[in-house]
Amino acid sequence: MSETYADDYEPETVGGFLVVAISILSGILVLAGLLYATGTGARHKTALAVNNCEPSMSPSGLPCNTQQMVIGEYNGIVNPASKLLAADMAAYNVNEGHHLAAAEAALTSEVATEQALDNSLAAVAYTPQNYANAINLITIAFDSGANTPGAAILLTPQATAIANTAVRDNQALAKLTAQQARSTSLTQLRSFNTKVAAANATVEAEMKLIGKTLAAPITAAQEP
Repeated sequence: MSETYADDYEPETVGGFLVVAISILSGILVLAGLLYATGTGARHKTALAVNNCEPSMSPSGLPCNTQQMVIGEYNGIVNPASKLLAADMAAYNVNEGHHLAAAEAALTSEVATEQALDNSLAAVAYTPQNYANAINLITIAFDSGANTPGAAILLTPQATAIANTAVRDNQALAKLTAQQARSTSLTQLRSFNTKVAAANATVEAEMKLIGKTLAAPITAAQEP
């Protein structure tokens, strides 16, 4: 091989090696990036679990709604309603045997409480519209340095599924109670007692199940 040809050949060989090396390095970097991106979701889930955040309400980069916040919001809805319903039921029990008008008034008050409870549960249900509104409120609060408002705290998707059933059954209970309140005699009034008690027991069981679902430990496996 002449010196001239040798001079021309060596740069081409070195250049070829550089191209190949750069291509391989680029491929490695791309693969590493993909692996990192794949692992980001898992790291985010783990961080949420460690910090006791509700994954469904914790978009990356925004303050999280903690499990305790969600439980507190739910209790803030259910506990006052339960006290009002207990008072209405007690008033009904006192009057069902001898005072038709007073018993019916207690039932009418019970219907109003049941309907208000349904509206409150619907407002915290995990729906696309409620979720979009919650994220907007969380973002505004974060930008202004304020605390997350209660309106931005929703039930989890799992609890919402149970709440939807509870609302449906509670609506049926309210309808039955309203019918009972239109009774024209004490005998007719009391004839509803068994059905109303059974319907009420169903709703109470579903409400307790919602509470248990919200109190279940958060794990990194839950979807954000």
